Amino acid sequence: SRVAAMSDFNSDPQVPPPPPPAAPAPPAPGYAPPPGYGSYPQVAAKPPRPAVPIAGYLCLAGGALLILGSVLNWFSIQGEDFNGFSTVGDETKDGPVFVFFGIVAIGAGITFLAARRVLALAIVALVLEVFAMFGAFADLGDVADAKDIAETFDVDFTTGPGLYVVLLGSLIAIAGNIVALAKRRR
Repeated sequence: SRVAAMSDFNSDPQVPPPPPPAAPAPPAPGYAPPPGYGSYPQVAAKPPRPAVPIAGYLCLAGGALLILGSVLNWFSIQGEDFNGFSTVGDETKDGPVFVFFGIVAIGAGITFLAARRVLALAIVALVLEVFAMFGAFADLGDVADAKDIAETFDVDFTTGPGLYVVLLGSLIAIAGNIVALAKRRR
């Protein structure tokens, strides 16, 4: 009978079911997964770094002011004007140094406007513009000392706008580099 053939008491050995197919190895990167498999987890791509035009414009303005302040009048003694390129005794001239810092700030500004990978440049430019700021403060101290000496000897002495423009330029360039550093990861 048919029921007896299906029972467990049947002496006919049954063939075991075939084993499930082995899972294929995952494909090499860049290839599609095999049929029936979901997609492989994707690594999230970093979003593009934002442009930093405000930082670029600040650095351009700061660099221009650094250069302009180097050639403007820093002080006058007895009607003779002195700027960052004038020789007073055997003192070194700081005007070329401030022009260098101005060129660095302008270069950083152009790069901030043209490129998006700005971290290293922003850090280097920030450090150099801080040096420019400290140099401007040191030169302002020197001019103040010279003014005190001139007043002691009743010599006509006036302070010009040059060093203040240099200081303002360095502060604006510092602000531009800080903006670049702050905005680069938003």
